[in-house]
Amino acid sequence: MAKTSAANATSPSESDTGRRTHSGLVREAIFGINDGLVATIGLVSGEALSHQSHQAVLIAAMSAVGAAVVSMAVGSYLATVSANDFLKKEIRDQKRAIWRHPERERRHVRRLLDEIGVPKPVKPPVERHIVSSRPRWVRFMVRENLGIHARHQENPWQNAVTMGIAVTIGSTPPVLPYLLTLPSIWARDLSWAFSLAFALVSGGVKGRITESSPIRSALSFGFLVTLSAGVGALIGLGLGQMGL
Repeated sequence: MAKTSAANATSPSESDTGRRTHSGLVREAIFGINDGLVATIGLVSGEALSHQSHQAVLIAAMSAVGAAVVSMAVGSYLATVSANDFLKKEIRDQKRAIWRHPERERRHVRRLLDEIGVPKPVKPPVERHIVSSRPRWVRFMVRENLGIHARHQENPWQNAVTMGIAVTIGSTPPVLPYLLTLPSIWARDLSWAFSLAFALVSGGVKGRITESSPIRSALSFGFLVTLSAGVGALIGLGLGQMGL
């Protein structure tokens, strides 16, 4: 029984790995959508209220979206690779610690078993089972002492693609009206309306996915978009008044 419990506590879990992967993709998607929407509506608002032409606003927005997609995707890739490299380094350090200071690491095992709540009568056999295998020992220490898992490395390409797609999706509502043959004022007002509506819907969906309050999440997204649009509008209005 003790050995079974220890094995279950230290063996890799496919479901845990899947949840970690999905949480990483959700994080990148939410970050990308929010960044694309907030940055683009701020830019479009500033351009529109600085009395730029319809075509000039569209060119500036499309250029900014293209640059943001590449920049954010590359940033996501590099951040994921760096996080994975750091995780591997932590695991290597733990392996060296077990090799060089086995008695000290055994004391850590006993301490961790106490923290987990393993009953005293079964703690010695559980400890022996863990330290009888170096891979199992390392896995236990990495998970329980460092709080990481060797399988929790995220795929940098998946994160980069998710980020790029999310930024593109988030940037679409502010730009969409300028792709239509509409008067500039209509395009500007529709850009604000589309962006706010998309922010509220996205926030609500995020709340559903994360099992938090959809209303609170929607309002927070809506506030960020409104704030960005307001800042961009004020800057654009000021530049327009100065004739720039």
